[in-house]
Amino acid sequence: MSLTQTILNIALIGGDPVLYILILMSIVGVAVVIERLITIPKIEKNMMDYDPLTLKLSLEKRLGILATFGNNAPFIGLFGTVLGIIKAFHDLGVAEHFGVRVVMTGISEALVATAMGLFVAIPSVIAYNYFVRRVKKILLTYEYRKNLPIDMRE
Repeated sequence: MSLTQTILNIALIGGDPVLYILILMSIVGVAVVIERLITIPKIEKNMMDYDPLTLKLSLEKRLGILATFGNNAPFIGLFGTVLGIIKAFHDLGVAEHFGVRVVMTGISEALVATAMGLFVAIPSVIAYNYFVRRVKKILLTYEYRKNLPIDMRE
């Protein structure tokens, strides 16, 4: 068996494994957002108890996950689409009768992976940008308060 045939056999699995990966990414992304929405206000409330490095690390914790998902989910979705299109053309090649339905069904199923990739990426990027802005605001407030004389701090 040639290398091309081996890779083709793997590709003919289609885009379903990619969809499962994207669903998992979506669940993890939502979990990170919920965790940050709960944790950041607690950190902000007690920010003066932190040293600058610990505060910054605590606020930015897990934001890299959202950035990674936002950047890579569209590519993972595109990979699923490519696998689905390979499968659609293969199904067309082995079909006894040529028909638009054979190709269109496969391609429409393949495009679901692209949509799912965007479905994961867009909220991840929005959440990441929101949290980065919030972290910058908290750190700026912290620096301002640290530089005030002790009797003027809240």
